[in-house]
Amino acid sequence: MKALKNLLNRSNSESQHRVPDSPAYTTPPPIFEEKQDLQSEPAEPVLAVSDARRTADGSQRSPVAPSSFYCPISMELMNDPVMVATGHTYDRVCIERWLQQGNRTCPVTGMRLRHLELTPNFALRNAIQEWATSNKVPMLHREVKPHAAINTTTLYKTEEEVSVAPTNILQGHDEIVWSVEVEGNRLFSASADKTIRVWDISSRRCEQVLEDHARPVLSLAVAGNKLFSGSYDYTIKVWNLQTLQRITTLTGHTDAVRALAVTEGRLFSGSYDSTLKVWDSETLQCLRTLSGHSGPVRTLVCSGGHMFSGSYDKTVRVWDVQSLECLATLQGHSGAVRALAASPTRVFSGSDDATIKVWDSDNLQCLKTLEGHEDNVRVLAVGDKYVFSGSWDKTIRVWDIVTLECVKVLEGHGEAVLALAVGDTFLVSGSYDTTVRFWDLETLRCVKKCEGHDDAVRVLAVAQGKVFSGSYDGTIGVW
Repeated sequence: MKALKNLLNRSNSESQHRVPDSPAYTTPPPIFEEKQDLQSEPAEPVLAVSDARRTADGSQRSPVAPSSFYCPISMELMNDPVMVATGHTYDRVCIERWLQQGNRTCPVTGMRLRHLELTPNFALRNAIQEWATSNKVPMLHREVKPHAAINTTTLYKTEEEVSVAPTNILQGHDEIVWSVEVEGNRLFSASADKTIRVWDISSRRCEQVLEDHARPVLSLAVAGNKLFSGSYDYTIKVWNLQTLQRITTLTGHTDAVRALAVTEGRLFSGSYDSTLKVWDSETLQCLRTLSGHSGPVRTLVCSGGHMFSGSYDKTVRVWDVQSLECLATLQGHSGAVRALAASPTRVFSGSDDATIKVWDSDNLQCLKTLEGHEDNVRVLAVGDKYVFSGSWDKTIRVWDIVTLECVKVLEGHGEAVLALAVGDTFLVSGSYDTTVRFWDLETLRCVKKCEGHDDAVRVLAVAQGKVFSGSYDGTIGVW
């Protein structure tokens, strides 16, 4: 509470505006996910009350907004409301500052946050903007002083512990690692610290840091001699894989670029602006903008000449890769679609409704709904014999790829399963419990538990007989 008081005092000194009612929060359905910039950003226009409202005698006051429109930390109208893991909503600038100070609890409840994802509250943001417009509340610019980034790898360590780092844990990023991509003897890692690091796999040394994005880097893809990076700054950067220099910047999206996929010479980008864009991977020209989703596009996968896009609008849309026409909208999920995976003939969609749906990639019919998980399905992976699903319920379910029956439930993780990858002889899983587990594909037993990360394991990649894990602590594990 002392930290919260300090933050409140700082907010008081920046603005004298307060509302008489206690701030409230909203808890929309859990259909939005991470937009995760844990560093302070340059100031953006913020909604603010007029100067008349700030007078001490209260003789002139502008309309009072509903209490839920005010940030519980600053008591000011929220410009960019985001939710934390507890469901409470704060203005992004305020909660990022709170987290940067080393706090890992919800300011309102004091509960420890099970993760540091900041979920945009679009409904509330729209309501605030509509209220401000109808009540003629002006838009003011507020200068936000930048704060130094905090390396979360050292938050809870002593000096002695920090000085001893395992050789298989690669350090360098200052924030969450959101994506890893292997190409040749290089590993590329994208982070919320706005950079992409290039690692030599043999020496495990960082060759170069690619710095050009203005906000967190969320997605990576490789095509030919190019690396593509999608960011919360709404852009896609194109990098030359030989020189590691930026070729150009692809613009057009109006919100975060969350997913990238390359097929048949075309780059598909999925965005929180609810659209996909299709780019020629050679000429880098935008071929078309694909509209239709009514919510953020979270995931992409290609199968059978079709691109499948999963969205928080609870649907999967199917696009012809060549004609770029929408062939179908696959409905049936009652929650956000966060995960897609594909075999040569089938596509699997995982949802917040705790189910997996199986779709025929040719006729686009739903073959079966796989039930059994008790919480959100966050990740899917496909092997030769099995489909694997990881969930917030801390388990991995193994489904026969032919019969679509659940053959085993893999238990062992102490927290939500966030990442899965399939190797030649093993399945590897990453969890909020900070561990990486290896499971034998024949016996379906856990054969190894790897520790080394200090926070959740968010992404995994398998290549060259090695497993690479990206963590919320900003490190890369090599196993």
